[in-house]
Amino acid sequence: MPEHLYIAEKPSLAEALAKARASILGVKAQKGQGAWTVGNDAVTWLFGHMYELANPDDYDASLKQWKMEHLPIIPDKWRRSPHKDKAAHLRIIKDLLKNSKYVVNAGDAEREGQLLVDELLEEMGWDPFSPKTKRVWVSSMAEKDVVKAINDQFPNVEKRNLSIAAVLRQRADWLHGLNLTRMYTILARNSGANMLISVGRVQTPTLKLVVDRDREIESFKPVDHYLPSGIFKHENGSFRADYIIPDDCEGLDSEGRLTDKKVADAIGLKISGKTGKITEFSTAVKSKAPPLPYSLSALQAECSSKLSLTAQETLEVAQSLYETHKATTYPRSDSRYLPRTILNDEAPGIMAALASTPGLDAAAQKADLKLRSKAWDDSKVTDHHGIIPTSEFSAAKLAKMSPMERKVFELIAKAFIAQFHPEQTWKSVTAKLNVEGENFKATGRIPIANGWRVVYGAEADDDDEDEKESDQNLPTMSKGDPVLAEKGDVTAKRTTPPPYFNDGTLIAAMTNVHKFVTDPEVKKRLRENDGLGTEATRANIIETLLKRKFLERKGKTKLVSTKEGRSVIDALDNDVTSPGLTAIWEAQLQKISRGEASETQFTEILLKSLRSMIEKGKGKTVTIKGASIEPLPGHGETCPKCGVGKMVTRMLNKGEHKGKKFLVCDAYNKDDPNSCRHAVWPNSPKKDVKPIEGHGETCPQCGKGKLLTREVQKGEHKGKKFLSCDAWSKDDPNSCNFSKWPEVKVTPLEGHGSTCIKCNKGTMVTRMINKGDNKGKTFLSCNAYPECNNAIFPDNLKSGKSSKFSKGSGKMSFGKKPFKK
Repeated sequence: MPEHLYIAEKPSLAEALAKARASILGVKAQKGQGAWTVGNDAVTWLFGHMYELANPDDYDASLKQWKMEHLPIIPDKWRRSPHKDKAAHLRIIKDLLKNSKYVVNAGDAEREGQLLVDELLEEMGWDPFSPKTKRVWVSSMAEKDVVKAINDQFPNVEKRNLSIAAVLRQRADWLHGLNLTRMYTILARNSGANMLISVGRVQTPTLKLVVDRDREIESFKPVDHYLPSGIFKHENGSFRADYIIPDDCEGLDSEGRLTDKKVADAIGLKISGKTGKITEFSTAVKSKAPPLPYSLSALQAECSSKLSLTAQETLEVAQSLYETHKATTYPRSDSRYLPRTILNDEAPGIMAALASTPGLDAAAQKADLKLRSKAWDDSKVTDHHGIIPTSEFSAAKLAKMSPMERKVFELIAKAFIAQFHPEQTWKSVTAKLNVEGENFKATGRIPIANGWRVVYGAEADDDDEDEKESDQNLPTMSKGDPVLAEKGDVTAKRTTPPPYFNDGTLIAAMTNVHKFVTDPEVKKRLRENDGLGTEATRANIIETLLKRKFLERKGKTKLVSTKEGRSVIDALDNDVTSPGLTAIWEAQLQKISRGEASETQFTEILLKSLRSMIEKGKGKTVTIKGASIEPLPGHGETCPKCGVGKMVTRMLNKGEHKGKKFLVCDAYNKDDPNSCRHAVWPNSPKKDVKPIEGHGETCPQCGKGKLLTREVQKGEHKGKKFLSCDAWSKDDPNSCNFSKWPEVKVTPLEGHGSTCIKCNKGTMVTRMINKGDNKGKTFLSCNAYPECNNAIFPDNLKSGKSSKFSKGSGKMSFGKKPFKK
């Protein structure tokens, strides 16, 4: 009987917990079937979500069909279903749970990790918030940190609000995604578009970001504009200055750009050779702090830019550095700040290890551990801190990493080392001057100290958008000093379209989606809530859009929208594609996780919004470019066969009749053989086939369908008629496949109706040859075929096949009759 049962989110964390617990107890951890044994304790693991929210048809079988009248689907009492492929492991956990005194939730230290274990406990009848349930919060897989997490475990009830927020997020996404996906898919199918219109709270606004960007690029018209400038001479040296374009300048466009080259050239000519004076001269010492440690989103953006990794690839590498190598801290962090406790407890050891690591040693050896960058801020640390090396890292671990793991680790390590280097400093110089009534401005930048930039060496990019000084060394000047315009010239410029998204820039756009929103209130909420999705889900959202073929890659990381993706966005209402819904949800969920808002309030807002969207959408007409088709006469009318469904227009997508339209009852369900299969093919040259005997009779095989006259459309039997059951469906292998061909009347041969002497069971019947040289000739064969293959061919067959040929008895002559009278 386990004293404590630790339930980890994944096997790697279970192993780390088992070994850390063994270290605490002074025993050896033993791995068994589905669990580790550690003294009187046990450690088991999950494989992600072991349960999922039940499907609509688990509540009501009729909901398997997608019908508008079913919407919105809102369960009265929520159910979960176990993942079928995880049943065996669930049985192991259930047996362990029966005999455990205490349970420790060891899900990942985040909202979803909290839910994974709590929902399992609920389904197995264990109260996750009872005094017998504890919580460990692991942010580093280093053994020392896992030991500390175990020793610092706390009652799981302290995370109850976080668990409630996770459950509400899960249910809300189910309600929103399932109902709107069904509604818009039904509307699209009503227009003849046979495609899934997948809707998701995060997925759909993310897709819209890409669609909008692609269309902006496609509609972009470059604008040529001009900037007059000049080379000016001061007694202390020469320098370049650019024209300050006044608001009332001739030749400006609506964006304030000078687009008239003649005006620009005139300014250059006007000042050439003329004397002016300095109107303003100033200097200021400026500095730049080191970049903060990485959150997952920041790391994904950096790896996309510098290493051409996709967001998912970056996550996988970061997860490997955390789990396999135990070289970095928890990767799915949304914070770029660090707790001050790391300064004294861990920073010296981490820096010592980095100082012994080739490639990092020089910068680490020069680090000053007394420095305090702005990254050290407890108030800005969330459930996790920025991603940094662990105290277990060593040069030996680096040697075991793959080349790409090493590159990503070095990015993380350099960001950490930079926190212990001084700020970069430089002298910023600005001069303004006036010549012939025209104003110009020059900037210069004089380096003072590289500071933290030495950590990055030649890699360092000065990408600070706030600093636009040129690198020229401006001479020292004073206000009123004379200057000579030695030369006036004009720089031609052309506007460029925004770049296509790649994994890194799309992740950045999702994180900072407030920049793409105009509504002030929504913008404010999105800024506060870190945008679309979470650190743990953004990469998966991109992969989902790619899998559904709404996005595609051009090259390794460039992302563009597909025709299908654009069609989805065009079909949806603005309130579905806007990130505003996420802003409202996340604001409420964060309040719930802090105990500042109620579950009921969130649910009421959600259901009100959902019902409004469904009601508004039911009357819409959705047209999908390239997929929707013009409805046929009779479209929308009640099905004449079942009287329940509506006739809708469909089009064949393949085969020789590709592109042909027809009407079909929308009550048809390929999974239900009893559903209505009524279809009408307009303008079909074969629709008026003259019925043959038996047409309209009840099918003798299934007893439900009716026999209808069909005509063979191609092949050697083209034009021949036969009967078949109208309950047959090519999409349903279990549907009735009865068919009947009219009997060909032939004159019976001698022996017709006699007992077969070969099998003594069948009866010999007269048959007719349908092809070849002997077409139309008759022979006898056993009607027990294929069990019995006895056949008798008379001697009047044409040569080419001997008349003595036999498939059965070998006796072709009627002298000795191989049958009984």
